[in-house]
Amino acid sequence: MAGSSRLMKVVRNAAISVIIIAFGAYIWLAPPAQHDETLFYGGDVVTVTGGTANALLVRDGRIVAVGDYGSVAEQATDAATRVDLMGRALLPGLIEPHTHPVATAQFGATVDVSGFTHSTRASIMTALEEAADGFTANGWIMAFGWDPVMVDDLTAPTPAELDAIAPEKPLVILTQMMHDAYANSAALRAAGITETTPNPMGGEFIKDENGRLTGVVREVSAIKALFANAPKPPLGANDLLVNLQLGAYARAGFTTIAAAGLVGSGDDLPGLMKRLTGAKDAPVQAVTYGLPHQIPASGGPEDAQTPGAIIGVKFWMDGSPYAGGAAFAEPYETTDLTTGRLHLEPGHMGALNHETSTFRKVFEAYHKRGYQIAVHVQGERAVGRVLDVVESVLADYPRTDHRHRLEHNALISREQLQRAARLGMTTGFFVDHVTFYGHRLPELVGEARTARYMPTRTALDAGLRISLHSDNPATPIGPLRTFKAAITRQPRRSGPQVAPDQALTPLEALRAMTIDAAWQLGLDRERGSLEVGKAADLVLMSANPLTVDPARIEDIRVEATWIGGRQVDARKTTRTNAGLVWDMLMGML
Repeated sequence: MAGSSRLMKVVRNAAISVIIIAFGAYIWLAPPAQHDETLFYGGDVVTVTGGTANALLVRDGRIVAVGDYGSVAEQATDAATRVDLMGRALLPGLIEPHTHPVATAQFGATVDVSGFTHSTRASIMTALEEAADGFTANGWIMAFGWDPVMVDDLTAPTPAELDAIAPEKPLVILTQMMHDAYANSAALRAAGITETTPNPMGGEFIKDENGRLTGVVREVSAIKALFANAPKPPLGANDLLVNLQLGAYARAGFTTIAAAGLVGSGDDLPGLMKRLTGAKDAPVQAVTYGLPHQIPASGGPEDAQTPGAIIGVKFWMDGSPYAGGAAFAEPYETTDLTTGRLHLEPGHMGALNHETSTFRKVFEAYHKRGYQIAVHVQGERAVGRVLDVVESVLADYPRTDHRHRLEHNALISREQLQRAARLGMTTGFFVDHVTFYGHRLPELVGEARTARYMPTRTALDAGLRISLHSDNPATPIGPLRTFKAAITRQPRRSGPQVAPDQALTPLEALRAMTIDAAWQLGLDRERGSLEVGKAADLVLMSANPLTVDPARIEDIRVEATWIGGRQVDARKTTRTNAGLVWDMLMGML
């Protein structure tokens, strides 16, 4: 009896301990307290469209007053929670109009071989060798970030090198801009790719002069085929990884993102985005530009206010400037970088991914159904083909306010920007190219073309409403870095400014990351500025980016975000993420 009593006591104490731990965890994981009414005061309230105020009142998720403290405070009730900004800045929640959240989440779990982490080829090869010797959850070794432009001595891996690193395990290295991949023999076998496998539309399995596969897989459609037979992640893993990634966007100051092509592995990625961003405690809001196979067979776009709504379709007309894929009007320069590192023949011209007639058919089909169409374009030839198709389709099927998008626009010309404006199009610029690659641009495109690279000022002069993006995971999440690039045009490494006459003012850059980005996504009536009646999507920063010294912009801290007046829980350890971990573990049992 005494032994039984002691056992019962141990069990009871253990149960009490478990309950206490569980209760403590539940309390610790609790989201921030929410309030029906909040008065913000004591700092810069940056409205974007109406200057800077010093007070803002939110009630039931909406902005009900903005202006000077006296007039705003008298509209607050006694129940209002008062938040002293203490000299900090309150802005509209930032909007990322071109990102790849699933790919960013998944590549974050791969071997990092990027120029953000490594500075030499030897360091990268060591990282690959160490990964090959370790455990991999699905048997594949996946690496991301190979970048011969950013890493000075990074020559392409040979098939023999990749096979020596991983003789049996599939090994795939994806380049930083995600337009090229290197695969070893085991990966090609696992994917079922042989010398007789036909190239998919807009992609290529590169062969040598003897018709043998080199392991180089070029462009999105071919890379998709390479990954088609890769083992699926554990049930629930995608939900957890992507939700953690959504929290990373929130910590950076974003309240809305647009998935510009849902690339990545997993089933029903549009459904995943709807599920995660539709949760009551979602870290960010999102809209989606689906790939053609992700678009419903009939009907039109979904209401942009619906979580994860599919509002458009994404295409790639050319590739990356840093892999020889950009369809410029003139050849790449002939330099050690282009011929020795990128292995481009003198006179190389990047290819166009779609013939005019075939692209017109698909463009017309989605245009007639009411979708917004976003097309990746870097070189003038790619831009020209898209503009020709848009003009032709609009002539036959006029549609006002379509806002079809040209994305990235490395060397879009003044005349093309003016033509795009006449056609009612909109442009998004990947200005982080200036930050990370500006010091190498003369070697790729020469001094004259470098002088007009990423022509944001010319776009505004043409009458276009523009947005700015960082195309994650092509570059890391960092909106303040993007903002700084747009106004300083200064490469991160030493060297002169890139096309300094294309610099934006701080307010123009902020508009491109808030109200104009919202307009581009069809959300400007609800989001993008601090105006009475709009949703209270807010970001609190340690300083006002419009007034801080440009050299110190990246020192600004993002301290909190709100969506519709709800303060976002942007931690990694949230109740939702804990639940997703549990669901994944249960699915593995």
